[in-house]
Amino acid sequence: MGLNDSRTTNKVQMWNTWPVKTTETVEHMIGWVAEVARRAPGGKLNHVVFRCHGRPAYLQCGAGISRADTAKFSAWAGLVDKIWFSACLVAYITPGTTATAGAACGPGPASGDGNLFCSEIAKAAQCYVVAATELQVIGRNRVLPYGKLDTFEGLVLSYGPSGNVTWSHRYPSTYNMAAPGGPDNYYSNPD
Repeated sequence: MGLNDSRTTNKVQMWNTWPVKTTETVEHMIGWVAEVARRAPGGKLNHVVFRCHGRPAYLQCGAGISRADTAKFSAWAGLVDKIWFSACLVAYITPGTTATAGAACGPGPASGDGNLFCSEIAKAAQCYVVAATELQVIGRNRVLPYGKLDTFEGLVLSYGPSGNVTWSHRYPSTYNMAAPGGPDNYYSNPD
């Protein structure tokens, strides 16, 4: 299942795809995904993809998802195998109180422990969670091919149902590459 926040210009297409409005509450999003999962073949979903803007420990999907919401994902236990956060910085641990990415990744908390956020969701939902720790530089106004995600950039982590990191991989990172105008040139258009 894919959840495409209305503020992102790139969209995923899955077996069931939901265009999420900015007014959707966390409770409604979690409840609806659980309902879709129960009605899916086999009574569960293999993958749930959040395509949205992000910040450390925050998803700008619907009204927003923060660490205060992680326990709510327990409604997905036994219903979802893997959650993918196709968003900037979600698993990043912000040192101090100021995020370095600026407002380009959408409004939300400026700091947070993305590691704990992803770990808590994985434990609550009893599934795997995949998220990046860096900015994700992708094209604009694209509808991705059915069942496909953008290529991740930078360090990507997978959390297991017990909240531990089960694998990590560092992919090439576009925004760290030298470019005319310097790396800040990419921060203005990450997602």
